[in-house]
Amino acid sequence: MDFIRVFLIFLSLYFTVGRQALASTIVDPAEREQDISREFRKEATGLHPKKEQKTLRFGYFSGEKQAEITLANTTDRPLSKLLYMDPLTGRLTLFEKLNDKETELKTAGSSIPFNHREVKSIFTAFKINLEPHSEKNFILKIRSRHNFNTKVFLGNEQTLQAREDYKLSFLDFYLGGILCLIAYNFFIYVFLKDKNYLYYCFFSGSFVLPILSIHGVLDKILRPESFSFSHYLICFSALALFCATIFTFHFLEIKKHLPRFVLFYKICGSIAAFLILTGLTPLEDQAPQIFGQMIDLSLVIANLMFIVSAVKLRKVTNVARFYLFSWLVVFVSLLSWFGMTFGFLPSNFFTQHSLLYANLGQMLTLSLALAFRINELTKEKFAAEEKAMQKEKYHRLVRVLSHDIANSLTIIHAYSKKIIKPQNLEPQTQRIMEKVYFASENIKNILNNVREEELLSIRKKELGKELVCVQESIKNASVVFEDHLRIKKIALDIDVDPSHTIWANKTCFLNNIVNNILSNSIKFSFQNSRIKVQSVQDSDQICLTFIDYGRGVKQELINDIFFSNRFISSKGTNAEAGHGFGTTLMREYVELFNGAIEVTSNENDSYSGKEGTKIILKFPLPSEGNETKSL
Repeated sequence: MDFIRVFLIFLSLYFTVGRQALASTIVDPAEREQDISREFRKEATGLHPKKEQKTLRFGYFSGEKQAEITLANTTDRPLSKLLYMDPLTGRLTLFEKLNDKETELKTAGSSIPFNHREVKSIFTAFKINLEPHSEKNFILKIRSRHNFNTKVFLGNEQTLQAREDYKLSFLDFYLGGILCLIAYNFFIYVFLKDKNYLYYCFFSGSFVLPILSIHGVLDKILRPESFSFSHYLICFSALALFCATIFTFHFLEIKKHLPRFVLFYKICGSIAAFLILTGLTPLEDQAPQIFGQMIDLSLVIANLMFIVSAVKLRKVTNVARFYLFSWLVVFVSLLSWFGMTFGFLPSNFFTQHSLLYANLGQMLTLSLALAFRINELTKEKFAAEEKAMQKEKYHRLVRVLSHDIANSLTIIHAYSKKIIKPQNLEPQTQRIMEKVYFASENIKNILNNVREEELLSIRKKELGKELVCVQESIKNASVVFEDHLRIKKIALDIDVDPSHTIWANKTCFLNNIVNNILSNSIKFSFQNSRIKVQSVQDSDQICLTFIDYGRGVKQELINDIFFSNRFISSKGTNAEAGHGFGTTLMREYVELFNGAIEVTSNENDSYSGKEGTKIILKFPLPSEGNETKSL
């Protein structure tokens, strides 16, 4: 019987005190902070979710959401408390519910201008008053364009101030470090005039803005009267994406090293610009789920593409390795941040400030990369000075050789012309002598061109230019390489429109551009293969394409061979030797004639009909106002 009495007493206590505890949150009268995030009942249904959440979380949503909580004062004295939550919330309105009637008390949140907030804090805070032995039901009605996920605390002004001071001390350290890095790189830009340092300053500054908006610091510092900076977080995030895209594009020289990626960077920049403009309009308030997830997804995809770009260029340029590490740090931090906001990871000091860690780590790494770039520029300066000395020696040698060769060539040229003129030789002999004459004529033109270049370097004058028929130059080149093509049994297919002309120096175009490309195509082509030369007019330019079906070039060597001043030589498919000067000269003359080069290549082990190397030369259509460049 005693056991039954004790059991009934405990059962009675459960249905009284126990049910009271389940229905209400007992307010601690002590001067300490209570985490009451788990006590909220969503949508005022009185039911907790099946999976208990450690934060009050709704994610992205349209319209209005609401959550209810019951607070009970079990003491003999009135209590004044503060109910506060994370800085980034939106617009929250607090209602008191009594007998199914809701009375609006006050409004707070990150969308409220700082000077209009009842509690002047970076946190969203409400003042709560409870009479002795009383219980009140409160409803939070929430409108937000952000991913709503926050911890909710019950405390007082001292606990709120302590939490804010702790957060601001870390943010002050972060902001001071970033501003120092920005100032340092800006002064380097002033002295070196390298735009990469300026792009870095804009990128760093744009990355700071969303972080300060998330934590409410921009509103606290600037205190605008009619709006809140935190309300426009999507604009700052999109601006950071836009600046990161521009900085990466120029810093890694994407157009030069990865031309196929250019379209992605254009799309990424366009999406960022669109989201900046959208965030300034009420449209984002109508569909925060769409635009919020769009900016989140864009940030992750762009981050991954920056990493892919750095991976592809890590062997091309050393700064790409620094860049790869910096974006890996950002990627991990982004995953931590989104994991927290979507509820996959706990909300703690690390996840709440993961973007700060990422920004500090990235900016320090990129500063090291830019410092490394200064070292590289110094080396390039010394190399340029050495090159200038070697160039002077080269010009002296050219002057001597061109003079001596010209004397002997004059005899060969004059006598071969005299022999073929009567046309009374045997056909085969006549053809051989005509080739000798053509070759001597070609050498003569080359010597004249060398003299022109010598004058160009001395007098800074341009080479003489004229309308050059592309087809005629290709056919002349085919005569020069007739024997080489016959030996390797290579078919030369010429599909060039006879009406296509460009503004260039005829001799330079033939010898330094067409002959160099055909020579390399033959050198690296397999026996019994073919070479195609074709031209098309595209908009306002002539595109001249050379395609061989040979061995091809490794992807990582394309830049070194065609777009740098390095001399790289390798043997052909028949062990033909080379000196490595041809492609550099070809590029310089293409640029001299206002042209551009595109190169793609596939590696082949034998002739299978698959393209090897494709070179596309793009020249502007000739016009009276054509301007030219000098070397």
